[in-house]
Amino acid sequence: MPSQAASRPPASAAPPEGSRLPDGRAVLGPRTTARLVDMVRESCGVSMDASKRVLLQTRLDKRLKALGLDDFESYCDYLSTPVGREAELQAFVDSVVTNETSFFREQPHFDYLTAERLDALAAGGKPGSIAVWSAAGSTGQEAYSAAMHLAAANGGRLLSSKWDWSVLCTDISIRALSHARRGVYDHADLDRLPEGYASAFFERTGAASAAGAGTQVRISQPIRERVSFGQINLMHERYQPRRMMDVIFCRNVLIYFDLDVQQQIIAKLCQHLRPGGLLILGHAESARGGKAPLRLLLNTIYERLDD
Repeated sequence: MPSQAASRPPASAAPPEGSRLPDGRAVLGPRTTARLVDMVRESCGVSMDASKRVLLQTRLDKRLKALGLDDFESYCDYLSTPVGREAELQAFVDSVVTNETSFFREQPHFDYLTAERLDALAAGGKPGSIAVWSAAGSTGQEAYSAAMHLAAANGGRLLSSKWDWSVLCTDISIRALSHARRGVYDHADLDRLPEGYASAFFERTGAASAAGAGTQVRISQPIRERVSFGQINLMHERYQPRRMMDVIFCRNVLIYFDLDVQQQIIAKLCQHLRPGGLLILGHAESARGGKAPLRLLLNTIYERLDD
């Protein structure tokens, strides 16, 4: 006869469907986890598995409360209806996508964009201009980092006798884009800024930090005016960034997709990157192995080739 200890499920085993926490909140069971994982993949292409059960439970608990639903199975059923999908899908996506970012993340990418290379980019595309696209821009730090870098390359001037510039920030998350449009951040977020950038490109708001310590700052209006925003789902068949780009940042997002989807996204990005333009990926990402017209220049910086 097996011992009592041997009959217990392992500590890591998923709880049964319909379980509840001591405070009465619903627990996400294995069957419903699988349904949600499929919904995440279908709606935004992000590859998840059952190991993300607790993450999904934590992030979607607020949606159950907002909709007055008793359990996650009811939430899945609601999302599966035409009415529920139209009303709730964006909130679902906003809840499950990851928005981890910071100013001047992966600094070597910006170091590569020297004044001389920026001059060459401006000369090679639309005469006298540089267009940069932050294709998974999250809450805006990457796009604003690019904007500050471009302004600094002009000696701190927003207008240059050599070239004009603009930055486009897109993301799948409406909530993240709303944050980006406001351009308001905690002062502690400025730790990675190059020397002098905080005083040159930010203004104090006087409001308390969202983290409860320190104050908030806002991107200066002249910089904000050079950055535009729009929603783009990288899983969509076509993107519409409105113009050909000289530089595209698509960093630390491809790692969440399966390999074949990564290659499809890179190929679609290349449709909006002019020959001679640069595609910049995250440190753990690569464009090698696909058929995109790209040439590796340095680490994860690629040059767009002619078709």
